[in-house]
Amino acid sequence: MIDLIGDIHGHYLEFQKILKILGYSYTKDEINHPENRKLGFVGDFINRGPQSVEVLTLVKSLCESGKAVAVLGNHEFRLIQNWVAGKEIPQEYKAFIPWLRTLPLFLDLKTLRMVHAAWHFSSIELLRGKNVDDDSFILDTLEKKSSYKLAVDQILSGIKISIPKELKLKDRFGVERAKGRLKWWKDLRGKPYGQCFFSPMVPVIDDKGPTDEELTVLQPYLKDERPVFIGHYCLPPSVPKVNGQVVCLDGCVTCDKTLWGYRHNGAESVDASNLIKATVTAENN
Repeated sequence: MIDLIGDIHGHYLEFQKILKILGYSYTKDEINHPENRKLGFVGDFINRGPQSVEVLTLVKSLCESGKAVAVLGNHEFRLIQNWVAGKEIPQEYKAFIPWLRTLPLFLDLKTLRMVHAAWHFSSIELLRGKNVDDDSFILDTLEKKSSYKLAVDQILSGIKISIPKELKLKDRFGVERAKGRLKWWKDLRGKPYGQCFFSPMVPVIDDKGPTDEELTVLQPYLKDERPVFIGHYCLPPSVPKVNGQVVCLDGCVTCDKTLWGYRHNGAESVDASNLIKATVTAENN
């Protein structure tokens, strides 16, 4: 039994609150669950929020004590890339680099899968056995034409296509985008742009769509696959978190002040009633 938690992004108060909602007893030195449940984290512990160090400290402690498992998000992977490339990184993150480099890019467990953005089968297979504590592998992911760079981009940042400039599509924050992230688990051939992007973009385009050639990168995630838990997509409240066997636990904690989780009890199918959310407002802060 495992409780999955979405992108925390330095929001320690929301993190503490969701642990309480999930039934964990929390003291300064220890976290326990009466049913001995474990925690699972889909990455992006850092940046944006005010307490990334506190989040890292707690997640690291949980993982090292065997009470949690975690995968890397694109924010942590970029941090590791910068470190290996000799670029300056924030001082407060340096002590966590050795631990972060023990984390996997994905987890393929008996009853579930975990990856930050997309379970892209061929990319996953290419990356099996690759470890982020290997400097040569990390340097490979910095090379533009590297197959490892493409594979990591696809599983940690999602599968994207270019958006025709004349469409002027904007994300939920009103930012015009040159590329859109696809609903990678679906067969999108013949679908208009308005049905292709995750999360949706505006204006909704119903009379034009990507070409079949653009969509050849997709490898649909069928309903007989194990549940897969992701983060990354900063979904607005109106967008469903559950799509078939795919559960996205990123509801943009930074802007919505809500952290999402899921109680997984080993079931073969996903049940939206197992979603959990924790919201911190000025009143309950």
